[in-house]
Amino acid sequence: MIKKIQMFVENVQKEMAKVSWPGRDELMNSSVIVVVVSALFAIYIFFADLIISKVVEFLY
Repeated sequence: MIKKIQMFVENVQKEMAKVSWPGRDELMNSSVIVVVVSALFAIYIFFADLIISKVVEFLY
C-alpha cells in the first residue's frame, strides 16, 4: 500500500512538471474576462428576473 502511494506521488510530480503554467499577464487577462462576463451575466439575470416579476405581477 505504501509503495502504491509513493508511486502515485512520483507520478503526480512528473505530470505537474509537464504542465504549462500561465504567466502573470495571461492570468490577469483571463481573470478580467471572467469577472466582466460574470458581471454581464448577473446584470442580464437581474433584468430578466425584474421583467418576469413585473409580467407575473401584472397577470395576477
